[in-house]
Amino acid sequence: MKKLPDWEIKFDTLVNRNLYTPFEWGEWDCVHLTNTFIKTMTGESLLPSNWKWQTKEQAMQCIFKYGKGKGLVAAIDNAIEQKSGIDAIDIEYMSKGDFGVHKEETELAFVFDGFSTLGADAEGLVIDNDVDILKVWRING
Repeated sequence: MKKLPDWEIKFDTLVNRNLYTPFEWGEWDCVHLTNTFIKTMTGESLLPSNWKWQTKEQAMQCIFKYGKGKGLVAAIDNAIEQKSGIDAIDIEYMSKGDFGVHKEETELAFVFDGFSTLGADAEGLVIDNDVDILKVWRING
């Protein structure tokens, strides 16, 4: 997986176009939001083709299965094993375009805009810089 030459412009455009896109399971939840940014930056999807859901229960079942019962970090690690050009990085080196998982009541996927983590909720993009980050990956291809 490799970032496109104009990935930063596309990234910023995606942020601006989706500031008020509300959360929707299987379309604009934390996993699909993060994957949309990955597709925008690279032209490729990270999500396995069988990662489809329309409800919270279906999402949790899929993540549980793909993560072998170990959560979203493990599920994303397993998806990354199917691709090249993505590496785990130390949190302190996180920069624009990196993506990861942070912990609230559950594990949530995010993308980093250079200043804050971006996620989804009912009002649109959640912009936060005070989260408990568990793991971060960088597209290096």
